[in-house]
Amino acid sequence: MTKNVFNTNKSIHQKIAEPAPYATYDSHMRKRTEKQLEIITDTIEPVCVLADKVYSYCQQRDCFPKFRVKIGNQEEQFQFVGITFQEGCIAEGTLNVTPVGSKRPNFSRVKFMLKIPFTISLRNNASHETISINGLLPDILKDVVLFMPEARNEFNFRIVVETRSEVLAPPEMIKEEIEIPIGILSVIRVVGRIQVLIPAYSLSLEPPEAENYEEVEKSMCQEFGNRVFPDDFFPPKFRDLDIGMQIPRK
Repeated sequence: MTKNVFNTNKSIHQKIAEPAPYATYDSHMRKRTEKQLEIITDTIEPVCVLADKVYSYCQQRDCFPKFRVKIGNQEEQFQFVGITFQEGCIAEGTLNVTPVGSKRPNFSRVKFMLKIPFTISLRNNASHETISINGLLPDILKDVVLFMPEARNEFNFRIVVETRSEVLAPPEMIKEEIEIPIGILSVIRVVGRIQVLIPAYSLSLEPPEAENYEEVEKSMCQEFGNRVFPDDFFPPKFRDLDIGMQIPRK
């Protein structure tokens, strides 16, 4: 019994001490990776760039549950096709930035009106003609407090707004108007341009090979040609269907 245990421990120890499979390949890849890292490390250099830094930002949500647009003659019937929204923007002459003061140093009150353009597409049921209606959503007042550190007079902060507008429920036609519930998610940022020191690679990497569009079409046709014959090409037989015998009741 003692001999068997000794032999077992010896074999386990031998397995642990043996190198893993493909040890030569792993060693080669490790040396290759270390060499590549050494080349990349030698080619890193500090570079100064001008970049926009986000000092603070916030989000707000606004909702128009019954936004209505007049579509014209009541006698004509239209079908809603879709609505697209453009990026919201600050209305000209409405931006007002004022420091909060000693109450909250380095914070400012940011106030402006947000405008969001839209385009509604409708199809005339009689003529099948598609028409477009352009307009603006109702003005949205923004009045928020954001971090804006004190800086020299020559340093300019910018207020940047991004929006995402979406339809919340299916639109409804109400006489000469179309009612669309719309939700708007807006992100307001305080941005300033500063100089940043970043590490850059002076080594120019080789770009990948281009993919021709014709090759994409050929690959689709080739994939279709290699498909197996479909099982549902012919109608199924009666015995293949799970249909129970229906006995009429008296």
